[in-house]
Amino acid sequence: MPHNQSQFEGFHDAIKLSEESTILKEKRDIIIERLSEKMPTAANSYTTFNQGSYAMKTGIKPLDGESYDIDLGLYFKMSKEDANPLEAKTWVYDALVGHTNNVVMKTPCVTVTYAAGYHVDVTTYASENNDGKVYLAKSKLGSTLENQSWDESNPKDLIEEIRERYSDQEDRKQFRRIVRYLKRWKDVQFKGTTYGKPTGIALTSIVYHNMQVKTEIVDFFSGEKKYRDSEALIHLISTFLSTFTTKWEIEDGEIVQYPYVEVKLPVAPYPNLLEKMTLKQIKAFKEKLEKLLACLIEARDEVDSADGATMLKKQFGNDFPVPSKDPGQRAAIPAIIPSTESA
Repeated sequence: MPHNQSQFEGFHDAIKLSEESTILKEKRDIIIERLSEKMPTAANSYTTFNQGSYAMKTGIKPLDGESYDIDLGLYFKMSKEDANPLEAKTWVYDALVGHTNNVVMKTPCVTVTYAAGYHVDVTTYASENNDGKVYLAKSKLGSTLENQSWDESNPKDLIEEIRERYSDQEDRKQFRRIVRYLKRWKDVQFKGTTYGKPTGIALTSIVYHNMQVKTEIVDFFSGEKKYRDSEALIHLISTFLSTFTTKWEIEDGEIVQYPYVEVKLPVAPYPNLLEKMTLKQIKAFKEKLEKLLACLIEARDEVDSADGATMLKKQFGNDFPVPSKDPGQRAAIPAIIPSTESA
């Protein structure tokens, strides 16, 4: 039974976007310096922190034509009563506008896009509130008060929650590998799809809620163990698929049944991260996961790791390595001695 662990680890090395990437550090540091120099005097003081996949070390290299996404958070030392969301976000926008030719205030963030394709999403938070919560400023330029909001958000709590859940460093590394595998799988299987696919944070949360660390003892005398990412993926997807329920919709006067599932962020306010996906899109997501699960099981049960890797490459894309076939692998299988007992 080939676990294809070597191929999975080689795949991981090929797709991972290291938090130590020179480009990422350079763009982040330039933005931080620009904010320090250009922030309006009316703005409250703030601290910066890394967030998203960059902070959780689950980033992957983009496929051709896609861009790097770096997330930077600003914790302003103020309450949400001290300024409305547009005012607070405008401090950030004014400091960054002109830095490149493409600086846009989107609802959840201010996005700075570089000509080379990199973009930095800068989010604005009010971090000192009487209720002890942190709030994210949501607004576009010119939004009326009715279209502005301070939404509870706890980006630092999510990072800490994952660290606490996987306190063993090697277990945490398997968690990160699994997240990266699924992110690349999504990019390959939903390529060309703008909407209707799970977000990176949704996949991260699916792994958080359903993953079980999988290892195998390879030396009983020393107790040496090896991680088995294939087994972790099989258990994870099987468990997640078992959480699907059913919903019905009326279409053209007929009741249509759809599979349904919610994925909650592991920290408050626990939003459903698949909320923007339609029932048809959730169905398509489930069907793609079922194909992935079937492929993982079939590849695991193959005798030759090259055959298993060839199957997996169809799901994970061209970065999944396929070893040379071992002509002696199948010959080494012991013959099955038929039973003399009648059926």
